[in-house]
Amino acid sequence: MKSSKLIWPLLALGGAAVALPAAAQDYAQKEPGFFAGGGAIYTRAKNEFYSTADFPTDDEDFDDDRVSWKALAGFRFNPVLSIEGQYVDFGDAESNTARAEADGWTAALVADLPLRYVQPYAKAGALFWNTDAHVRGGLSDTLRASDDGTDFFWGLGLRVPLGEAVDLRAEYERYDLDGDHVETRIDAASLNLQFNF
Repeated sequence: MKSSKLIWPLLALGGAAVALPAAAQDYAQKEPGFFAGGGAIYTRAKNEFYSTADFPTDDEDFDDDRVSWKALAGFRFNPVLSIEGQYVDFGDAESNTARAEADGWTAALVADLPLRYVQPYAKAGALFWNTDAHVRGGLSDTLRASDDGTDFFWGLGLRVPLGEAVDLRAEYERYDLDGDHVETRIDAASLNLQFNF
């Protein structure tokens, strides 16, 4: 009985082992060039409103998660080093009394481990962000605040070739947006297609 339950996972792994080398590129031979792409991003945001004279107290802190999108482009210098820029729409985080919207641009250095069939990578750089927050007061009035700034971010990912010019990228990124009125920590997981030129 146990052997019959194991047969399907083993067949799936065997099929992947046969299909992957056919699609894979030898990353060690990858030439310099541009790349671009984008995909879906799942974000989990923790928002903390600062207690000031004109903005709510810590009672308005809230967490939320959303599915949104991002776009990316960059230049590969060699099989190991690239520079990359992104536009990231973090979506809207909402509670019963508060709402926060955030988006931003990134500039990062990407370091790859050039294996043959998969390519793990790490990246770090700057996030240029903007947030808009709206909080409803006790008398149906609405308090608003906008913040922008530049903060450090980092990420880890895995690139898998789907053909000679297309890669599938799965990655995790951590963003911290330290504003005057709202501090937001965002954990983001994304699945992207990268087109190589």
